[in-house]
Amino acid sequence: MPRPQLPVRVRAAAAAALAAALCLGGGALWLRHVIYVNSVAGSLATAQSQARAIASTYDTPAARINADGGTLANSRGDCDVEKDPARCAYDRWYEFPYFGLGISFAVVDERGKLLLAQNQLAYYVRESGLTFPAIPPEPAEDSFGRVDVVLRPARSGAQGQFDGREVTLVTYNVSPSGATVYMLLSPLDAEVAVAPVDRWLRRGLPLAVLFVAAVAWWAAGRALRPVERMRDELARITAADMSSRVPQPRTGDEIARLAVTMNETLDRLADAAERQRRFVADAAHELRSPLAGLRNIAEVAATHGGTVDPEVLRAGTERLQRLTDDLLVLARLERTAPARGKPVDVAAIAEELVGERRYRVPPDERFVVVAGEPALVIGREEELARMLGNLLENASRYALDRITVTVAETEPGLVRVEVRDDGPGIPQADRERVFERFARVDEARDRRHGGAGLGLAIARDIAVRHGGRLYAADTTSGASLVAELPRAPRT
Repeated sequence: MPRPQLPVRVRAAAAAALAAALCLGGGALWLRHVIYVNSVAGSLATAQSQARAIASTYDTPAARINADGGTLANSRGDCDVEKDPARCAYDRWYEFPYFGLGISFAVVDERGKLLLAQNQLAYYVRESGLTFPAIPPEPAEDSFGRVDVVLRPARSGAQGQFDGREVTLVTYNVSPSGATVYMLLSPLDAEVAVAPVDRWLRRGLPLAVLFVAAVAWWAAGRALRPVERMRDELARITAADMSSRVPQPRTGDEIARLAVTMNETLDRLADAAERQRRFVADAAHELRSPLAGLRNIAEVAATHGGTVDPEVLRAGTERLQRLTDDLLVLARLERTAPARGKPVDVAAIAEELVGERRYRVPPDERFVVVAGEPALVIGREEELARMLGNLLENASRYALDRITVTVAETEPGLVRVEVRDDGPGIPQADRERVFERFARVDEARDRRHGGAGLGLAIARDIAVRHGGRLYAADTTSGASLVAELPRAPRT
């Protein structure tokens, strides 16, 4: 069993939601990445500038760490805070830039001994035993190095700002003392920069996706509304009444074209149903006549005890058999696929059929075949033989002295078969009607000749199935039936 599918509206809404999630989410993630990278690059440039400034001013053996506060101790012994506090404050600021501004750095001597630490680095040195490498990392082309460290939580259980996080330390060598400045590259600036995008991803993106899905649901339902009306109208159409047609929107879009195609299909189905009804009625009518004749013969013989005329009985049964064969051929042509086969020489078939008629009793010497080189057509040989046989049979009924069968390639890629007789011809008004089933130009004359009006209909069906056509051509005298078929490709 086929797996059940979700409704079209649900699939459209889901596809729109997925597309919105991919586009909006992908765009937001790309924007977040760009903002984060730019923020990190800005923080790195600032940290490098600060490290360079600290290295350029740090040149005093008195610099040391205050393990209690993690701040810079006063390195000038000649400053009296009580007498001149303003000067001392100025000297502290000037001696060491960025003091008290909240930046985190450390200074390590050439042996790996910590000389100075401030802010977060001072906290983690004091609380969690943060150490620095004895050998500083090799600087890059810009004279700055980088090292990644993990800031472990405090041993006392206190909560630190960067507990358990891996951070980057920017390094810069101090000359000529050989010390190294370690500057903490805080990730907080980048996280603050991308915080609005993160809030959008958590809150705005789901709402946007739901909104897009709702709009797609509404739009799909509105677009499918004409399809639903067409479905309701199709449900009311039955074989007994095929006059209804689906409404055609005036939008000119795919649904409007679908409605046009459905109405055209309904027209063809109605026409086929009508032709089928006429066919059944005509077939019943045609079968009634020979069956009634045979029944009358049998009833007369049974009532009066007479003998049955064999010739009358043979003629009736032959007519019934021909009609039955034609009906079976039509039914087979309608239910089989279009003709596909091998190259068939139509000229040879015409020669063979005409030759058979010359050996009949009595022989029919009216036929003349005019054919040059072989005329090959792709198709089924038995069907093409049936088409030519019906054309010859039709001509033999009405011809007086001569029937000419011409087979030739009149133009590249086209084989033309013409059967022309010197009979009474076909009136201009009836040249298309003669190819209809059970159609007769002269009812009494066709019955006299034994025709049921199916031969030319079968011949045209076979020509069309082989990609060609069959028509009654203009002629000054007699009748001319022409079949044009595509020639087989030359090898």
